[in-house]
Amino acid sequence: MEQIFRDLHEAYINSASGQKGCMICLVGIKNREKIVDSNMSLRQILEMSEVPIHYRKEFAVGLNLSKYVDVKEEFK
Repeated sequence: MEQIFRDLHEAYINSASGQKGCMICLVGIKNREKIVDSNMSLRQILEMSEVPIHYRKEFAVGLNLSKYVDVKEEFK
């Protein structure tokens, strides 16, 4: 989970203001299995990642979309 916390934090910090939500969504898509297996709430994950809680919706969208999206090997 530590890597997911770092990835979320970096997605928030290093993205342009109009891209933050999209990048947070992508972290959810790429890490769905680990996130679901962790049994942590989205709020807890965002707090541990130091990402504002209002990005919870974007994060949840990524988790939901992950069922329908395949991540290319080069982006894993």
